[in-house]
Amino acid sequence: MENACPVCGSDVRPIGKFSAIVRGLMSNELAASPLETKHRQLVRLIWTQNGMGEQYYKVIAPDVSYNRFEAKVTELLCRGAEEGWVRFVLPPAPVPEESAYKLEFEDENRFITELQNLYPLTSSIDTPEIASS
Repeated sequence: MENACPVCGSDVRPIGKFSAIVRGLMSNELAASPLETKHRQLVRLIWTQNGMGEQYYKVIAPDVSYNRFEAKVTELLCRGAEEGWVRFVLPPAPVPEESAYKLEFEDENRFITELQNLYPLTSSIDTPEIASS
């Protein structure tokens, strides 16, 4: 069958130029901006540096993969920065020293509470141990 969809087998019809343009514009609107993606990557690199991501993962022991955990905590930290209880310190120009890129908590307890809301713990978190980065 020449006009059959390879996935579902139903009939397909040719797409017009206008429909193709509209679909192209819609797909561009739905795609994440490269700047936003790079921004999130930088946030992720900062909070996971020096093995902190793995340390949080081991302490919390969530029922998700490490990549999923990283993505969720990155989202949490981005939201925290928007709301003002997290601050990222960046040098004015790129430098090779990782220590120049920092994560600071304006409200450490808020971070702990938000993290516990994301991943309820079976044991309590020792705030100084987790918060030291």
